[in-house]
Amino acid sequence: MESLAPADVVMSDWNIVVIKHNGNTIEKFLGYSVRDRTYRISSQIQDYDAENKTGTTQSGSSYTFLDAPGQLHPVAQPVFDMLDKRDDVEITLKFAWDDES
Repeated sequence: MESLAPADVVMSDWNIVVIKHNGNTIEKFLGYSVRDRTYRISSQIQDYDAENKTGTTQSGSSYTFLDAPGQLHPVAQPVFDMLDKRDDVEITLKFAWDDES
């Protein structure tokens, strides 16, 4: 996965991925970057403000969310699936979503 420079990111169809690896737990935003028109996975989350739909990351990027966390966008789902296949990593979504809707 390519590392991107700090930016102001507008994201939809997203969630927070919780990654456990070698005894460490990190959380990252993963979803659809509206401006880039592709997936984006962030660096470590520093702050998430659900009320204001914003977040910041360790790299200095600022995130604005167009919707509540839930199901991943189809272009972001393969990133989650790839991480989930690794034997040395435990990955989950922080926020549940209803796949019946």
